[in-house]
Amino acid sequence: MKYKVVIVGDSAAGKTSILNRYVYEKFCTSVPTTLGVDFTHKEVSDDTDLVLWDTAGQERFQSITSSLYRGAHAVMFVYDVSSPDSFYNLEKWYREYRSFGNTRESVAMLVGNKADLERKVSLEEAKAWAAVKNMCYEEVSAKNNQHVKRAFSILVNRLNNLPFVRKQKFDFKNKPKSDRCCY
Repeated sequence: MKYKVVIVGDSAAGKTSILNRYVYEKFCTSVPTTLGVDFTHKEVSDDTDLVLWDTAGQERFQSITSSLYRGAHAVMFVYDVSSPDSFYNLEKWYREYRSFGNTRESVAMLVGNKADLERKVSLEEAKAWAAVKNMCYEEVSAKNNQHVKRAFSILVNRLNNLPFVRKQKFDFKNKPKSDRCCY
């Protein structure tokens, strides 16, 4: 199954650093600001691929970002645990997702990045925000490689449990082997 995952959040929240850590297993202290949209691919297993869309957090690119929600299977909301503004701006990102995304057939996840820095957003506040929005929550540090793989593992697990995905997998397994190409 190929999943489209869109990663949103304010500029400098660490979206690109999380992706670089997850996909390439590297961290760079000076990452250029994403202009518009960038995307990469990660093969998670033989039957699971992620197409990861890294969005610009600046206001001037919001018109581009809104169209990316269409067809997304998952949206990862990223904020910086040391920046209250990046946390409060999640409401704007969430409203956009509700307006342009398919909230019935997608998964949303909240990720607090930069867990290695001094916390300015409480864990309780972040978990409460995620719970109200029916999201799972994970804190990561792209810099220290803390829980990055776990966050994506949780996301993939939730994707694999979407009703339409479960149905597709069930239908595929119940097809006669002669009807399957290359499997």
